[in-house]
Formats: sequence, structure tokens, C-alpha cells
Amino acid sequence: MYAISYGDRAALSIALPTMGREFSLTPVQMGWVSSSFLWSYFLLNLPSTIVLDMVGARAIGSLAVGIWSFAMLLGGMAQNITQFLLTRMLLGVGEAPTFGVGATVVRNWALPKERGSVMTMLLTGMQLGLAGGTIAGAYLITFFGWRCEFMALGGIGILWAVVWWLIYRNPKEKTDAPRRKPISVREIRNLFRSSSFLGILVVQCTQNYLNFLVMSWMPLYLIHELHIDITGTGNSTALCYLSAAAGAVIIGRILEQLVFRNGIHPPYRRFIVAICLAGAATIGLLPQCHTMLPILLVLSGALACLMAANGANTALLTDMVEDGGKMGAVTGVTLTCSNALGLLSPILTGYIVAWTGSFDMAWYMCAIALIVAALLSLAMVRNPIRMDMQDG
Repeated sequence: MYAISYGDRAALSIALPTMGREFSLTPVQMGWVSSSFLWSYFLLNLPSTIVLDMVGARAIGSLAVGIWSFAMLLGGMAQNITQFLLTRMLLGVGEAPTFGVGATVVRNWALPKERGSVMTMLLTGMQLGLAGGTIAGAYLITFFGWRCEFMALGGIGILWAVVWWLIYRNPKEKTDAPRRKPISVREIRNLFRSSSFLGILVVQCTQNYLNFLVMSWMPLYLIHELHIDITGTGNSTALCYLSAAAGAVIIGRILEQLVFRNGIHPPYRRFIVAICLAGAATIGLLPQCHTMLPILLVLSGALACLMAANGANTALLTDMVEDGGKMGAVTGVTLTCSNALGLLSPILTGYIVAWTGSFDMAWYMCAIALIVAALLSLAMVRNPIRMDMQDG
């Protein structure tokens, strides 16, 4: 699911140079187009995950992928930028519960000690999807045009939605359990009274900002810095994502073994998060790199650490929340907040590039934010997250 989701997101980033010429888009307008799916994605993160907790991962997983894949098909048929923006908003509707589905499946099936590694492996689907989407998209665009790219990826997603419905089942105890009540306003308010939840949320917001920046702008950044064509950009971008996926699994597994070598203590997972965020902050070295090898090395290493931090932080949330039956909705709350910041990333980067003529300021801002988030995670994430506290 994550691979298809991010493959579809990568389709736009690799197609954007071609689409920009076809629709006569400025860098600022490209930033707005890149963020367009996040508008509906942001608004529906929480409502869709509340429904997920009530209905289950099987039905919501199939429905979500089916909707966003249909949006991809429509995107390939768009004749003007307004029509295309509408299809991106529909894509956001479908993608809204994606991470809630993943967190719910991990909570249901993975052992507590292994949740960080399992979540990181699940999140490698993001990088594999970005790699596959960029390299396949580059060649499809070169030989058949960007519309063919969108329609091909949409067809793959619809096939996956059918397969998920046919093969996935919830654990028996979850299937037999009575349907849970949806998360309440009081429970959401109690989340924001928890310093542990706020520490996890800060990390989620920070990594989401960099993730959307890279996902939206990496191909154009490589074209800007290295002056390579679209197939060269696709190959280089895919190499970064594949290296990051492999590195994230290795980093996450090694750190989990070290931190939990004397037994499981969930709050200690924040040390994994902080170390990985510090590694991701090396993205701030990019302005000093001007040739292909150092640029690709810095991007690959920073993305590997970012993904490992994401996996550890998501696992930390599943560990610290006491009411696991509402894991989907809790994930939805974190994504609603983090995507409010994430949707600004492509837009703000577009303005930075337009004003300064380079990406340097964007990379420096991310590096500083990642270090601050690491320190806040260490200081704040210590106690279980309870949602059943009484007011007063």
C-alpha cells in the first residue's frame, strides 16, 4: 500500500517539469500544484481514521487505494490545470487513511519488541514506491508522455485494492470483538495534555515537512544542480530512495537491538528517534555539495535516517498509547497536525526558490528543525499516553 501510495505521489514530482512547460507554470505555481493533494488529505486524516477504527483495515484499505487510483486515472485525462488540481484533491481523499491502516495492522500483528523494525520495514514501501514511481515515470514520460504514466500507475493501484480485499483478514480476536465507540472530543483533548504525545507530534511534524519537500522537489532540485535530463533525474532519484530504504532497515534494526538489549522499555525508543533525526539533519550539508556523488550520498544518508526516525516514532506512538483499540484515530490526529505543516512545505519551498534562486535556505531550515525535534523528543516522551483522564 505504501509503495503504491508514494509511487503515485512521485508520479507528479517527476512529471512536473514536463507539465510545467505544458501548462506554463512558475516555480511558485508548481509548489501549489505539488501540495494540492494535501488539502483534502489534511482535512480527512482524522475522520477517515475514526471510520477505520470502526470498520477495520480490510475494507478501508481497499476503498482508499481504489479511490486514489481512480483519481490517478482521471489525472491522466485532465485537459487543463484546474481539472488536474481536482483529481489531486480526490487522490488526497483516498490517501487520507493510509498511515492509519498501517499503524493499525502493526499494532494488531507485530510483537511490541519488533514494532519499530516492522514499522520501518513497512515504511520502506514509501521509498520503494518513490524509487519505482520516479524511474518508471521518467521512462514512461520520455516514450509515451506524462498522461500514460498516471494512467498506468492508477491501473496498478486498482488491481492491488482487489487483492487486499481478497487476502487480508484482521486477527480473530479483533474480528470477534464488539465494535468500539469512535474517539471522543474529550479523548482528543487529553492527547494534547500529554507531554509524550506532544513530543511525538513535534517529530512527526518535522519529518513530514522534510519528507514532502524532498518528495515534491527532488527531481527539480537535481535538474537545477546537476543539469541532467529527465531520465537521468529519474535514475538518480530512484537510486537515492532505494539506498535510503535499505539503510533505514539496517539503521532501525541495529538501534533497536542496542536500545532494547536489556529488555523492552517503550520510552527508550525516543533515543532511537533522536539519533536518527540527528542523522537526517545532515541534509543541511547539501548547499556545500555541487557534484553528483556527494549530493546523492547526502540525500541517501539523510533520507535513510529520516525513514528510520519515522518508523521508530510511529512505533513509539503505538507503544505509548494505552488504548490500542483507537490507534487509527490517534494516528489520524497526529497526521492532521503534521500535514497542516507538511502541506506548506512544497509551497514555501517554491517561494524560497523563486526569491533566492536556490534551495539552500530550505535545506538549512530543515536541518535546524530536525535537531530541535530530536532534543524535544528526548525531553518530553517519557510517560504513557492516556486518553481516559477526567476533566477537572
